Amino acid sequence: MNINFREENILSRMERPGSVHQLALFRILLGLQVQYSSGSKVFQHIQQAGTPAGTKNIFPDFLNDIIANIAVPYLQPITQVLSIFLVLGLFTRYILPFLFVSFLLLFSFLYSIHNAPVPWLYIWFPLLLLNFTKCSDALSLDKWFGMVKPKDLSSSSEYRWPMEVIAAWLTYIYVAAGIAKVVPVYKGLLWMNGGTSQEILYYRFLNSNYFYFFGRPLFDYTQYPWFFGGLSLGSVIIELGCIMILFTRRFHWPIFILLVLMHFFLYLVGVMGFMQLALLLSISLINPAVFAKLFKEQGDQMVRSTYL
Repeated sequence: MNINFREENILSRMERPGSVHQLALFRILLGLQVQYSSGSKVFQHIQQAGTPAGTKNIFPDFLNDIIANIAVPYLQPITQVLSIFLVLGLFTRYILPFLFVSFLLLFSFLYSIHNAPVPWLYIWFPLLLLNFTKCSDALSLDKWFGMVKPKDLSSSSEYRWPMEVIAAWLTYIYVAAGIAKVVPVYKGLLWMNGGTSQEILYYRFLNSNYFYFFGRPLFDYTQYPWFFGGLSLGSVIIELGCIMILFTRRFHWPIFILLVLMHFFLYLVGVMGFMQLALLLSISLINPAVFAKLFKEQGDQMVRSTYL
């Protein structure tokens, strides 16, 4: 396999034809994810529990106190309403800045109390990015009412670069997770030992979906340390392998399949909340030519041979 990194790298791909419908679909799915995440009952539960995890975020303590007081009664419903506008693509360029701020504040509250970066980690940057895109040029009420002026060419590069940036964000999340597992070296050796993977399967078993479906463990989780070492090594390989997204799209499908398999396994053993977020960002890994063919976009016959 001959890879022309100069032509296939992510910076080069940003200048190539994109798909107005791919970007619009991402906007809709992102809005649905924000609606789902912001509607969680966890906000009420952690507010009543009143036991902060003491996790530091980007805001000073006095501002965190203010956010904690307004998060559930105000920020949560505001975020839910604004996310519906995003899904519908109505007044998109006006509501996006407010949605980004409300989401950031609401989930900073969740992060500081619950010490769980999901889904904040995955969503905040794509929400910010959409503020600078033409994401409502298709599949939106903005277009229906003539409130936006789409590009003459539905495969304009203006619809491509946001998806490539999101692909880069996906790369950052997983490569950073892989590096965190192996750096410094002593930490990497502990991870490769498989102890963490074994603890996840052992201690989360009774609360796992695997127990719900099958009622018994796959095997004796106190045995076979080589299996847990293999799981640990496999996760690092998959996460670090995402770096190839930046250099070529030839491995997009294998990377996507491996990420789905990894998260599906984690879902079964009790580590939930990652699968749908990974699928959301993976929209960026789909070749825009797929959408050009599906929606018969203007100009797709001219540019299909140049899709990379």
